Amino acid sequence: MAYFFEIENLSCGYDDKFHISNINIGITKGSFVGIIGPNGCGKTTLFKGITGELKLKSGKIKLNGINLKHLSHKEKARNIAIVTQDIETPYITVEDYVLMGRIPYHKSYQFFDTKDDYDIAEKYMNLTDIAHLRNKYLTQLSGGERQMVAITRALVQEPELLLLDEPTSHLDITHQIQVFNLVQQLNEQLGLTVLMIIHELNLAGEYCDQLILLNKGEIQQKGSPEEVLTYENIEKVYNTVVITKINPLSGKPSIFPVSQKTLNKMKE
Repeated sequence: MAYFFEIENLSCGYDDKFHISNINIGITKGSFVGIIGPNGCGKTTLFKGITGELKLKSGKIKLNGINLKHLSHKEKARNIAIVTQDIETPYITVEDYVLMGRIPYHKSYQFFDTKDDYDIAEKYMNLTDIAHLRNKYLTQLSGGERQMVAITRALVQEPELLLLDEPTSHLDITHQIQVFNLVQQLNEQLGLTVLMIIHELNLAGEYCDQLILLNKGEIQQKGSPEEVLTYENIEKVYNTVVITKINPLSGKPSIFPVSQKTLNKMKE
């Protein structure tokens, strides 16, 4: 099967310290895929390997059948956009920050944005509902607003693949749902392929088409949310007792924690 985005036998890490190995992932175009796992399992290491922040010890990463190492920085930026947990907050307006997403399309010695650049920025600021913030500075925004701005700048790159590293980890549930609803909308309406590291298992189960469960630097399980988010998998990887049930509205799996107090009562 030909995958749109493929990772083959990837291994990377930090010298003699933690590393991930034997990572094989195939993603079809238009998928919404989540990477989950406990703290220290290798999620961020994998993300840095994919984005090039960490050098690969072995393996290949391919987009549309092309090894990423054969693409220039501009070519990568035109095809892949990245949103991290914390965006930098320089003293710059929202509109100017969003327009930075057009830099991969600038010609040599082009110092100013074109009308097309402004039109594309306007299109996506309206889509993500941040146009009213255009003249505000990033330092004036809330955490949720900054994440929306970061996603907008990524969209302005007009990528085929959107990579997100726990973009809602510091947000309250209102802003978490807002971000996930937006990413789901982009996935469905624009056909944007999404690969996201997710901390919240219930959000992962509700929104993703496919999940990849990491543990101790290796893939423990991959498949649909129903296949991955079983109580057996979660208890084995997270070492925590849980109950899994199906959301009656969406049909997706939901996870319920069980406190030690409740377990003690059950033993009595």
